[in-house]
Amino acid sequence: DEHDNIIKTDKATYDKLNELIKTFNKTEIEIGEGYKLVTKNAYYDVTNKMLSSNEFSTFTDMDKNIVEVNMFNYQIENNLFSSIGKIKIKDSSNNKYFFKELHVDTKKEEMIGSDVSVVFDQENFGVSKESDPRFVANDIFISQNKSNLSKGVFTVCKKRDDKCPPWSLKAKKISHDKAKKTIYYKH
Repeated sequence: DEHDNIIKTDKATYDKLNELIKTFNKTEIEIGEGYKLVTKNAYYDVTNKMLSSNEFSTFTDMDKNIVEVNMFNYQIENNLFSSIGKIKIKDSSNNKYFFKELHVDTKKEEMIGSDVSVVFDQENFGVSKESDPRFVANDIFISQNKSNLSKGVFTVCKKRDDKCPPWSLKAKKISHDKAKKTIYYKH
């Protein structure tokens, strides 16, 4: 289309009257900003510039961060990818993020999510295999150089069969400055 989005599939139908394209089975979508979306049974509302699917999908960016969702909507003109439900992200540093709701601005390369838990890769975080560094927060905003969490809890303690960790840090606001490799806690 005029936004450089490309849909590749083996079978599709085009409803000219309603301006709706429907794909069947495996579908690959290349989004103009360099993102790749792999899904099946996708819908493209040509009039409203909306891509969607209610199937398991993977959304990959240029840095090889992988987002796995069970449904999505992508508003092409607003560059907004959204999903609710069970959402998992594995970033290029092997950290894992879990959400119940996620919105990604593909142009600004920013994301916001709710009911988030983050499991950091032990080696990249700089701790031993006996540690389990992780965050849990109400919401998170991630941009190029910063991550901001609200009402968060952080610990590196090993997970212990449904027991609370021996220690944790709790704060109303948590900021991670990626350039300075520093985490700031408030309240």
